Formats: sequence, C-alpha cells, structure tokens
Amino acid sequence: MSSAMLAEIHEIPEVVRLLRDDGADETARVAAAIRAARPRVIVIAARGTSDHAAVYARYLLESHLRLPVVLAADSLVTIYRRSMAWDGALVIGISQSGEGPDVAAVLSAARHDGALTVAITNEPESALAGVAEHTLLCRAGVERAVAATKTYVAELAVVAALVADLTLPDASGAAEDLSAAMVALPDVLARVVAASDAWLERDDSLVEALAASDRALVVSRGYDYATALEVALKLKETSRIFADGYSAADLLHGPLALAGPAIPTLVFRPDGRMGAAIDASIDRAREIGARPWIVGGRELARLAAGPRSIVLPVDLPEALTPLAFALPGQLVAESVARRRGMDPDAPPGLTKVTRTL
Repeated sequence: MSSAMLAEIHEIPEVVRLLRDDGADETARVAAAIRAARPRVIVIAARGTSDHAAVYARYLLESHLRLPVVLAADSLVTIYRRSMAWDGALVIGISQSGEGPDVAAVLSAARHDGALTVAITNEPESALAGVAEHTLLCRAGVERAVAATKTYVAELAVVAALVADLTLPDASGAAEDLSAAMVALPDVLARVVAASDAWLERDDSLVEALAASDRALVVSRGYDYATALEVALKLKETSRIFADGYSAADLLHGPLALAGPAIPTLVFRPDGRMGAAIDASIDRAREIGARPWIVGGRELARLAAGPRSIVLPVDLPEALTPLAFALPGQLVAESVARRRGMDPDAPPGLTKVTRTL
C-alpha cells in the first residue's frame, strides 16, 4: 500500500530544485532588505513542525551571520498581551499554511513597532504573508498528507538559501561552501532518497523494532538537533509512538536513563567534529545496553560501526545535512505507521492546519 506521505517525500528533491531556480530573485530581494536594515537581533516565531525549522534556522543564522537568535514565545503577544521592544530586530515567521494566528500576531506586532518582518510559508495568500513586509515562498505545491514532509524540507531550504545570500565569504570559506552546496543540493537529496529506499527494502530491522515498541529515542546535535526533534514528531503523529528527540549532549543530563535494549534508539550522525561529539554520548548509551541505529555520511563507513549503521551519500557541508537526514527519518516514520496498521496520511485527531493562540 502506498501513501500520499510516501509520494510527497519522493517529491522533495524536485521541490528543492524548483525553490532554488524560481526563488532566487525573491531570496536576493529579501537578503538585500535585511542587509539594509542591519538588524541587531533575530526573532523567529513558529509552531509544530515549523518550530523545528526554526531551531535549524537559529543554528544556521547564528553560525553564519553571528547575530543572536531567539525563538519567540508567541503567547506573550497573544495571551499575555505584552508589548516588546521590536525596533532593530529581524522577525521571521515560519508556517507551512501561514494560517497560525499566533505566528501572524507576532509578526503583526513586530512590524507595527518597527521590526523588519519576513514570512516563510507555502501559501502566498495566507494570513502570515499578509502581515509580513516580505515573503519567502516554499513552492512545495499542495501537500495532502497531514504530516508535513516536503514543506518541512522546503522551509529548511528557504532558510539555507537566504543565509547563503546573506553570508560574506570568510577565511574559512564557509559561505562559499554553503552557496556551492545549494547548487548541488537537489541531486544530493535525490541520491539520499534512493539510498534510503534501498536500505529500507533490504533491512527492516529498525522499522520492525519501532513498530513493536511504544517508545523511542531520536538523537543528534548541532544543526541536526532539529532533525532529531522532527523525526521524533513524525513517529508520534503517524505511529502514535512516544518518541522523544534529544540533543546528544542533553541526553547525558538525565534522559540517558531511558536508554536500554528495549528502547529503539535512532541517531543522526553528521561527519566531522559534531559526529565525534555524538559518538561520545552514544558510547555512554551503549554502556547501559542501548543498541542504536545510526544514520550518517561517508565517515560512518570508515568507523566500521556495524550492521545498524546506515551510510548515506550526503556530500554536503554539515550545515545542510538536516535537509538530507530528514528524508530517511520521514521514510522510516511512514513505514512504521503502515507496519502498525495505521494510515500515515491521516493521523487520528490531527488536521492539516492547526490554529492556536
């Protein structure tokens, strides 16, 4: 049995290609407005899946623009009716539907009080786009499954394209690497989808373990902390599993006690320094019986980590790995839902657009 969720995951490489090609002028205009405004701080408002895109945006914006980034507490505006000193801030609202009244309210208040406001959304006629000074479109097309897949990765791609435009090359070459990688990104994602499909076809041990459990841990760190949070959410909403996403560092501050042979643990390991830091946390989890599955890049093959390692062709700087690692996570969640006899397109109690204050 196929699903709309599965089909939409397979559309992601072309969605990113379209966004890269058709959204370049739009991104350049917004980047120019941000440079002209010279913000001193960046605030991001989002909910749900888009909140995980905001976590990714925080890492990317802080690391490349060297500006402090905070995630908005929407209820301070909508429930507590507190005014903020928005002048001098760049306020970004992220919402796939653009119909979250709380996110729109933050942008409306911020714009009224002098902030530069930018909406990232898939819907050009949405309330969020209407209140923002500038809009960056995800260009993902209609998403039929309730669980966001292609719109989530599109949000990440919009953020990455904007940061690539805003970042000046430095001595480390970080900006040049990001810009060049954005050109190759759709092809890399296509290869990652194919490799993930092939892995799930030949080895269903992770899917079987998750389907048989009501709990799971999803772990990463740095840029891919957002991946851990998002994949855990996908398992929750499509398969009704109590999956928790953790930073590998935070795992050691108490939640490590949850690890063990009876709790499936999925780890996303980028190559480089962060991968080594994650290894140290996972070694601690193994000491108390955890037997994790590890998704990683080419470095993972050299580590000879064993049969539970899934090596993907992720030829990207670490800052872009969340766009690639989301794909196997989404595919696993879709497979687990079907293995548990559930419809991944229509989780009980959920709707495509969620409106909260």
